[in-house]
Amino acid sequence: MLNDTKIKQLKPRDKMYRVADHSGLCLEVRPNGSKHWRFRYRFLGKASMLSLGEYPIVGLATARQKTVEQKALLDQNIDPAKYRIEEKEQAKLKAESTFRDIALEWYETKKNKRSESFRRTVEKAFERDLLPAFGNKDIKAITPHDVLRMQKDTIKRVSKQMNHGTGESTAIRNRQLVNSIFNYAIANLRCESNPAISLGQTVERPPKETARPLTDEEKARFNSAIKNSRSTEMVKNAIMLLMYSMMRSIEICRLRWDWVDLDKRLITIPPATKEQLDQGERNIKMNRMHLVPLSNQMIKILKSQQEQSNDEYVFCSVFNKSKIMNKTTINAALRSMGFETLTAHDFRATASTLLHEAGYASEWIELQLAHVDKNAVRGTYNHAQNLEERREMMQDWADMVDGWKG
Repeated sequence: MLNDTKIKQLKPRDKMYRVADHSGLCLEVRPNGSKHWRFRYRFLGKASMLSLGEYPIVGLATARQKTVEQKALLDQNIDPAKYRIEEKEQAKLKAESTFRDIALEWYETKKNKRSESFRRTVEKAFERDLLPAFGNKDIKAITPHDVLRMQKDTIKRVSKQMNHGTGESTAIRNRQLVNSIFNYAIANLRCESNPAISLGQTVERPPKETARPLTDEEKARFNSAIKNSRSTEMVKNAIMLLMYSMMRSIEICRLRWDWVDLDKRLITIPPATKEQLDQGERNIKMNRMHLVPLSNQMIKILKSQQEQSNDEYVFCSVFNKSKIMNKTTINAALRSMGFETLTAHDFRATASTLLHEAGYASEWIELQLAHVDKNAVRGTYNHAQNLEERREMMQDWADMVDGWKG
């Protein structure tokens, strides 16, 4: 058996060694001179060891008392190691953690693997709705009623803003964020229930506004409105390339110079890399190669952009050339030109409608719009299909747009 005198006389060796006391208690002496209490036991025939603290912080008498407590657990057929883990878990659950703490912790695990758009959306939701609603409240004390009230307040806030809809979509997205945060909290033993899980039908999503073609009146004044606009030349070029190319606004904003081949009169958008996908980014919606034949008008725009943009992206931010253009810039410019209800996505509907009316094959139009082929295998390999025919179609389309007059 050990006593304090014997313990003080124990010297470190090249390798760790243990000296027994009794009833499974021993003292572990490490090469650095530190001494640690260990309780050795068997549970269901399996040998195990439990740490009881460091000497002299934990004295001999205390270590022996802790040994008695562990043996009492064994007498009740309880594994002391498992019991300690459960105690720590219960302590975690009892400790107070605010929603703010857990939400920010959750966000840290997500933000480096998701897109800039996702990060911006989450940060705005935190700032405008979630943290004001219950950021300082203990996460275990948040109720379904709190989440419902947050949804109502979100709808009220958004509906007061012009051109931001009635708020239902934002409220639903906020509830989905709360749901994810609570699932994270439960998985990390910070709470035991999710107050958002049963609220899926409490807000009805508004009908989705589908893209529509430009009206005859809008077509009649489109070109003159662009010409007389006070927007920068870069924004005007982005709008016209968007119209001529049938691409999506985000694809225009992310368009890179190394995808553009003026000699071959072709834009080749590749699938996203694994690193991009890990961050929630794609070059094109369905993440596959997309070819855009260049009309004479598009080549003229791209040559103009070579003098205005940065070395990486065709279109950059109006205020910071090191960043890409924000996709909202185009819609904002259209509103400033008097097209209050027109969006960039309506350009694609316009092209589809007028090219179908002109007798072009639906398959060519769908390929140019980068719509998904219902045949998954065929859709993987047909990105270059009918390329020459599509070149002619894209030139005819650009000429149609230039022909719109008031």
